Amino acid sequence: MVGVQPAELGAYVADLHEDQAAAVLGLHALVTAAAPDLGVAVNDGKWLRGLIFFSAGPNMVYAVGPKGTTKTVFHMMPFYGSPVLQERHGPALAPFLTGKSCITFRRFDDLPAEALTDIVGRGTPVFVQLVTKANTDG
Repeated sequence: MVGVQPAELGAYVADLHEDQAAAVLGLHALVTAAAPDLGVAVNDGKWLRGLIFFSAGPNMVYAVGPKGTTKTVFHMMPFYGSPVLQERHGPALAPFLTGKSCITFRRFDDLPAEALTDIVGRGTPVFVQLVTKANTDG
């Protein structure tokens, strides 16, 4: 993975559709503000190549990037792993959900901000604690 610093983030979004660039920047700001200890890098692995990963150690917590020419995808492992978050925010995210932890959308402003803020703010510490424990126990 290649680290993402502010200059690299600008280069990452430079060639994206304006809606994608705004979404990537908005989600990057949300995640880094709420979870500043997560590592941030562009994934160069086999799965989800080219997306920006927010990781705790070897574990992807969030991934964001372009999908097609105008949409953006956001993977949220804390949402996937939490029945409480799924119950609380599933209805608000339903129009965007494309999988158990993934939303796809056109405009960042169309997303339910309260749901995403709660998932990132409350879900990240719990998820990181679980994967850290699993990594040390396993």
